[in-house]
Amino acid sequence: MTIDRLKENVLEKEFKAFKNKNLSLPGLKNLYLFTVNHKTAPVAIREKFSIPEYRLIEANQALKSYKTLESFVILSTCNRTEIYFTSNNLESGLKDIFDFLKQFLALELKVAKEYSAVLKEDKVVEHSFKLASGLDSLVLGEMQILSQVKFAYSTAQSEKNLGKTLELLFQSVIKTAKEVHQKTNLSKSSQSISSAAVDLANDIAGPLKTKTIMVLGAGNMAKLVLEHILKIGGSKETVVLNKSPHRVIEFSEKYKIDRSFPFEDIYSILNEVDILVCAAGAPHFIVFAEQFKQLRKDPDKELFIFDVSLPRNIDSEFGKLPNVKLYDIDSLQAVYNMTICVNSEALIRAEKIISDGTKAFYEQITNQDVDSLIKDLRKKIEDIKKDKLAKLTNDKTSFTREEVDYIASNLINTVLHMPVKTLKDSHLLGSREDKIQILRDLFGI
Repeated sequence: MTIDRLKENVLEKEFKAFKNKNLSLPGLKNLYLFTVNHKTAPVAIREKFSIPEYRLIEANQALKSYKTLESFVILSTCNRTEIYFTSNNLESGLKDIFDFLKQFLALELKVAKEYSAVLKEDKVVEHSFKLASGLDSLVLGEMQILSQVKFAYSTAQSEKNLGKTLELLFQSVIKTAKEVHQKTNLSKSSQSISSAAVDLANDIAGPLKTKTIMVLGAGNMAKLVLEHILKIGGSKETVVLNKSPHRVIEFSEKYKIDRSFPFEDIYSILNEVDILVCAAGAPHFIVFAEQFKQLRKDPDKELFIFDVSLPRNIDSEFGKLPNVKLYDIDSLQAVYNMTICVNSEALIRAEKIISDGTKAFYEQITNQDVDSLIKDLRKKIEDIKKDKLAKLTNDKTSFTREEVDYIASNLINTVLHMPVKTLKDSHLLGSREDKIQILRDLFGI
């Protein structure tokens, strides 16, 4: 069975079982997800929707100004930009999301609509559990997505953008994803898109022990690249470039970097290396094919470039140069899926853990709905009591037995008025027989 087939089938049986029970949970009624991901859009489109971590607080504050969204979480990774939200009006909520994307990212409405999808209620739940556990990633089982989900959740929490449903959902999702990583070896073969790029470089352009490899960047993704180079045995020579040289110095010894250069030297150094892994995290192209072409010494020398950044940082024109092989995130996935072997037992185990986590979430959300109903019911009856006592007692402090009986009967009749009226109206809330049985069950009669 191929990876894609396993990914499509995972959890399908359990979620169908939930649907067959005709679950209708008030807590999920207004839950939606706006998503642009690697299934709905190519990397050239996804990068237009990308919101870097340093702008996530700003994005939360901007979206908060749209009052149609009661609560929301913004998640943006190399594979997706998603907005989980609750709203009383989906049409108005989406209109405001599109306006937010236009104002914050200068996105055209046509592009936002064409390459996005909207999920509702249980579909949002299913997607979020699979996503955080690494089952909806380009690299199956990657762990980096969990830290990104945590960051998105904590940002929404600190900005006070979470309602009860999203709070409970993300708490459950994070807890379940941790269990998947702890109790299965799903992420054993490759933990991130960065390490996947190194594996591919070793398979396609390597072995790395015989190659000079350049890593562009000095952030978290670049560190993951360098860690994985060491993990698989190192390279002939490792070179690092970054626009801020002091950041390279911070971890050069830890990752056994042989040489480091200022970013301005990149085109001349490219002539010396066999492989470039770009994990710079810039918001646009920073290395251009035309400039390299002018300074290239040997067009017959092969150069392999792996760009794991989103937005992409390597000019796409590099792929047109002779003897240059350029892999962005999407092309990297295609090759990676042909080379990686996934343990189907690990997927089955992950499926079971996610199924249990989802069931627990549904139980919690159900209890939350019931608790809210009980609270509202108590308040309504308490209000009726206060109102009736104020009208019937006129501040008297002592009553005859007949007066007490009259007050109690009046209270009972007022409390039962609406249930009795609803029971007699055959057009409301199901058949008369169903309502009779519900009331018998509620009152134990």
